[in-house]
Amino acid sequence: MNARLGVRLGLAAVSIGLTFAVTLAVTPAAQARVLPLPVYYRVDTKDDVVFLTVDDGIVQTKGALAYVLKHHLPITSFLTSSQVPHRAQYFKQISQWGSIQNHTTTHQDFNDPSTNFDRQICPVQKYYTKQFGTEPWMLRPPYGNGARNQYMQSVANGCGINRILLWDAVVDKGRLTTWNNGLLNRGSIILMHYTSNLEYDLRVAVSAARAQGLHPANLSDYLLPPKDRRPDPSQDDTTSVPG
Repeated sequence: MNARLGVRLGLAAVSIGLTFAVTLAVTPAAQARVLPLPVYYRVDTKDDVVFLTVDDGIVQTKGALAYVLKHHLPITSFLTSSQVPHRAQYFKQISQWGSIQNHTTTHQDFNDPSTNFDRQICPVQKYYTKQFGTEPWMLRPPYGNGARNQYMQSVANGCGINRILLWDAVVDKGRLTTWNNGLLNRGSIILMHYTSNLEYDLRVAVSAARAQGLHPANLSDYLLPPKDRRPDPSQDDTTSVPG
């Protein structure tokens, strides 16, 4: 073999090997850039449904729980884990026709440069699996900030999150507002909070939905969890709409 050709072939082999190694090394990051976690403001559906989501967990009221239990309302609770100790049973009950999802450990703003995404997201996954029996697959960033932060999404994905949930409507202190100051839409995700007003806010949300021919549905039926986190299909998750 020509010596110069042999050198070229040897260099080419080294180059291919290095390229392969570098490709393997950057694949997760590249994948995060190419395939970011989907961010939902609303669920794309033709069904006449809306989704009730409640954040934080600071205040738990008997009235809100009784209203949810009476009407089997599907509540998706985005809980801050610092609010869960000694209150887990309440959240299990109020979320039994919905699900419990990740809203970080201490509600630190994702736009804050000092935020440690790993500490804010990953411990919640293990803790909720232990407390509630199912690992969350949805994350709601505090204040809705930083939802498309590439590094945050990479950390969240590595911890088992596959969807980022925001909202297109809010009920606060009995007042409904939407992203465009208009009506609710099919698939609207309604944001509320665990406050002393929650029962009233839930009534307003449900009434507004009914006035438009919509009804609350379980978000988990539309944004499905991974197969290994799906509930027993025999579980009753029917929803009645209050009159």
